[in-house]
Amino acid sequence: MKKSYTITLDEEKVEEIRIWLEEKGLSFSGYLNSLIDEQLKAMKLYGDVDSPVTVLGVMKVFKKMVGNLNESKKK
Repeated sequence: MKKSYTITLDEEKVEEIRIWLEEKGLSFSGYLNSLIDEQLKAMKLYGDVDSPVTVLGVMKVFKKMVGNLNESKKK
């Protein structure tokens, strides 16, 4: 279920991102949802702060994020 939230962000940075997203046919909301989703996955993946973070692990998370962005583009 989706819910509307009120947040405060730096306008200049958001505009830069919006321009890039529009060129790719992506929405800002979809982008934020993807970031949150991947952050949650990363938190679960690296939940133990004593575990080492590997380049391969970070690349896997990034790959999934790109996939999610592409999926939101199709909707």
